[in-house]
Amino acid sequence: MTELDLAQTFADLALALDAQETVDQALEEAVRLAMDTVDGAELGGISWLVRGRPMETAGATDAVVERLNNLAFDLDEGPCLDAGQDQTTSIIDDLAAETRWPRFAPRAAELGVRSMLSCALSSPRRTLGALNLYSREPGAFSDDDARMAEIYAAHASIVLVSRQLEADLRVAVDSRGLIGQAIGILIERHKVQPKQAFDMLVHASQRRHVKLRDIAAQLVETGVDPAGVG
Repeated sequence: MTELDLAQTFADLALALDAQETVDQALEEAVRLAMDTVDGAELGGISWLVRGRPMETAGATDAVVERLNNLAFDLDEGPCLDAGQDQTTSIIDDLAAETRWPRFAPRAAELGVRSMLSCALSSPRRTLGALNLYSREPGAFSDDDARMAEIYAAHASIVLVSRQLEADLRVAVDSRGLIGQAIGILIERHKVQPKQAFDMLVHASQRRHVKLRDIAAQLVETGVDPAGVG
C-alpha cells in the first residue's frame, strides 16, 4: 500500500472502533481488526489493565488465548506482561525454543501456539495493556508485522482510552446519583443533616467492607438500611 492508502486504512480502523457501543465491544473489534491488519495472526486477544484491578483478558478470539494470558498472569512472566508494563514489542519465532521467558514459553507451546507478537496499547493519558497475536506455526511474524502492529496499536489506543474514560465517567456519575438518593432517604428517615447521612453510609461501607456505591444501591433498591446505618 502507498502511504496514503495506509493512512486511510488506519483512519478507517479508528472509526470502526469508535462506532462500537461499549468498551467490551470495542476491545473485541480491536482484536478482530488487528488480525485483519497483521499477516500471520490466527488467534488474538488483549491483556487489559483496569485501574484498581489485576490485568485481565479482553477480546479473546479463542479459549486458548485466555489460557495463555492466565498462564502469564499466574507465572508473572511473559511477553504480554512485558508489553503492557514496559512498553516493549516482542516477536517470538518459536515458543518451543524461546529462552527469554523460561517458565511461560514451554507451557505456551504445549497449548499448540508456536509464534507470538505482543505490543503495547498505550496513550499519553494511560497504559491500557497489550495487544497479543498468535500463530500455530513457527516464524509467523516479521519485523514488518511488528511495525504494522505498533502503528495499529497506537491508533487503537487513542480510541480505547477515550471509550474507557467515558465508561469511567458514566460509572462515577451513576455512583454520585445513587449516593445522593441514599443520602436523601436517610435524611428523611432519620431526620439528620446531609453530612450525618453520608457518614452513616461511610460507616456501613467500612463496617461491611462493601463499596460505598453498593451500599447506596442496596438502600435505594430495597429501602432497607444496611447493617450499621442509623
